[in-house]
Amino acid sequence: ERSSAPFEKMIWQRELMDLFLNLFSGREDIFARQWADKNENKSGYVPVRHPISISDVDDHINGRKTYGIYILQSDSRVKCAVIDADVLSEYRTGKISIEKRNMVKRERSYMISRIREASSELGLKPLLEFSGYKGFHFWYFFNQPVDASVAKSILTQIAEPVNRDISSFDLEVFPKQGKLSGKGFGNLVKLPLGIHRFSGKKSFFPECKKQDIESQLHFLKKVKPADLDDIKKVSEKASKDHIVLHPRMAGFAKDYPELYDLERVCPPLGQVIASCRERRSISIREEKILFQTIGFLPHGKRLMHYLMAFGSEYNPHMVDFKLSKIRGTPLGCRRIHSLMSFTGDFCDMEPDAQGYLHPLINLKEWKKMSEKKTLKSSNIENLNDALENMRCAMLQVQRFMK
Repeated sequence: ERSSAPFEKMIWQRELMDLFLNLFSGREDIFARQWADKNENKSGYVPVRHPISISDVDDHINGRKTYGIYILQSDSRVKCAVIDADVLSEYRTGKISIEKRNMVKRERSYMISRIREASSELGLKPLLEFSGYKGFHFWYFFNQPVDASVAKSILTQIAEPVNRDISSFDLEVFPKQGKLSGKGFGNLVKLPLGIHRFSGKKSFFPECKKQDIESQLHFLKKVKPADLDDIKKVSEKASKDHIVLHPRMAGFAKDYPELYDLERVCPPLGQVIASCRERRSISIREEKILFQTIGFLPHGKRLMHYLMAFGSEYNPHMVDFKLSKIRGTPLGCRRIHSLMSFTGDFCDMEPDAQGYLHPLINLKEWKKMSEKKTLKSSNIENLNDALENMRCAMLQVQRFMK
């Protein structure tokens, strides 16, 4: 048995590399090698004029060389497509302020959450990759080659709304072309799990808990390429039913509809909500924004306990105390944009009866309120409060079990 173990491991690795090649499939007769000259601060690719092989994949994932694929096949169809999310150059240096660094982290959580959600509405589940340099790649796979124009249209539908709501990342869709023209090879994307020759960093799939090569390759077995007909059916159903959600998002939308709606319609507030749900720490300013908006809602107490329970320093009594101090009116849009250094456009909506603009105007629950009472810090008043406190406690237990 011992003598056969190395052979079995070799067979198993070859199967995983075959899977890798089948998923990240581009132009059939050519691929590209990445080069970098740090002295000249330059990098680029040179064509490799033969079909990519298992040996090439082995060189790539073991860091000996770094390769990329031309997304479009020779017939202008694609088996995979990418949303490329690059951090803007002004945010990639180590000298940026704490506020800007926090903004990048906040927008990263929001971007990933929104792209996953928009993808699931179309029946798609992208594979997230840290690219090793500027940001992230969201990989989409099809079980049969589809026209590049169709893939481009689908991914543009996902990326464009998100791109308008963030300022530290720039989203691009690959393929950019609907079909090949002239003598060019079309768009090129670096293959995953390789070392970026300029940064020296290795790319990886962050959703995989382990970063060793075998674990990362094995993670690809979870990928399920989409069927174009299924995408069309889901899209048609979504247009009739307004929305189709991934089960995880459906549960969130059902249990916390106000938060779900705010995350979708108010980009700056949505970024903070997404950060909480991704269990990322938020700043004092961001916490203030949550309390001074969501805290005014009829179920503000329940919603705030839900969000704060994701944090490592969640204190239910402190949450109640901060809610008891809420007075006046919700924070206005201009104030929120200022506190978050948000540079996006203001939402196109009508102000309230007093001519005041704030995010809660977007919510049906706010419009239905006949009177806006200040919330009180309280003992548990009814069974619903007790159940909500139990849910918050369960969130804490689940967080420490992961």
